[in-house]
Amino acid sequence: MYRRIIAVSLLLCLLCTAAFAEVHTLPDGRNVILAVGGSFAYTRDTTGFIRCWGDNQFGQLGKGNLKQSYKVSDFKTKNEAIDLSLLQDVVTASDYSFLWLSDGNVYGVGNNSYLPLTLKEGSYTTHKKASLPEKPAAFATGFGHVLMLTEDGQVYAWGRNSNGQVGNGKRKNVQEPYLLPLENIVQIAGGGKFSLALAADGTLYGWGNNENHEISPENTAYFAEPIVVDYGDINIASIDACGHSVVLLDTEGTLWTWGRNDFHQLGYDTNLKTTSAPQAVPLPLPVTYVAAYSSQTYAILEDGSLWSWGNNSYGQLGQGFRSSASEGVLPAKVWEKDVVLVQGGSLFCLAMLSDGTVLSAGISKFGQQGEGTADSKYTLSPNGMDLILDE
Repeated sequence: MYRRIIAVSLLLCLLCTAAFAEVHTLPDGRNVILAVGGSFAYTRDTTGFIRCWGDNQFGQLGKGNLKQSYKVSDFKTKNEAIDLSLLQDVVTASDYSFLWLSDGNVYGVGNNSYLPLTLKEGSYTTHKKASLPEKPAAFATGFGHVLMLTEDGQVYAWGRNSNGQVGNGKRKNVQEPYLLPLENIVQIAGGGKFSLALAADGTLYGWGNNENHEISPENTAYFAEPIVVDYGDINIASIDACGHSVVLLDTEGTLWTWGRNDFHQLGYDTNLKTTSAPQAVPLPLPVTYVAAYSSQTYAILEDGSLWSWGNNSYGQLGQGFRSSASEGVLPAKVWEKDVVLVQGGSLFCLAMLSDGTVLSAGISKFGQQGEGTADSKYTLSPNGMDLILDE
């Protein structure tokens, strides 16, 4: 088992990590945010306006109440200590979220049943400052657990720990961030109930749930501490996780996947419900961006086209139809060109074109498509929003 080194320095690898965040930087240096949670979303356009909408049953929109937000509305925090001009990113998860400021402060809101907010158990409708030991360089979230990468390559984890996904050798939920015994880590990824960390020398570590062979081909239900993941000789450019599956992008733009495959979320034609070794996803061109969520995956190819595959029970793949609840869909093109950003939610997706136009598809029970209605749609199309505006 041999892995070639991808990056020449820790700093370069950290920069590579940022390329797969919810922030998109324009050629003129301005940036926009498109952050999608389970059934909700946040955006920030080039003028600095922050908006949010969708499911708010746990207060994850940070409005100080539990009212659903079917219509897109301007976001104004109820915590006067938060300076939104310092907003660096919005970190989203299934039913909680964080405001990550450039001064290193992070404020969480939403469902804290599994302690992902580093606060006492309960739900929070107003952003509260997270208790973090160091300044963050990157975040990754799972279904109730959080990973944080520091500027010096260390990893902290906390929150839900039912399958050992925090990595502290135990299976009890963790409120205080736990420092993992890992060094020189350059990328992190959170699956539903497992965690991944990539080191500068190419070593991939995994811990947590292994019922779908996410971490190892061994028939071991979970690993409560990090182990080395054998992925062959793939030259990794980025790592991601799709519910109970692993997604690797190599330096040539090829996607490699393994794990759970009950909805064809691995992207290749096989009747196997689970695989334990990486296989390449058959796509016509190299991939430049990948976004995996739950049991579906979205990929932008080098020609700017958008492809999707996996669970399509509510039309969330944007392929123009809705499949049955027990069937999955193989990769297909859903947009021809100019796609620069895509994010998947629980049963919907949002994407952005190079001119700032926002596209959406899937369920809209909570108005998560941003169109002000609860009507689902199966074809990816503009939702009326534009994130690139003149000052």
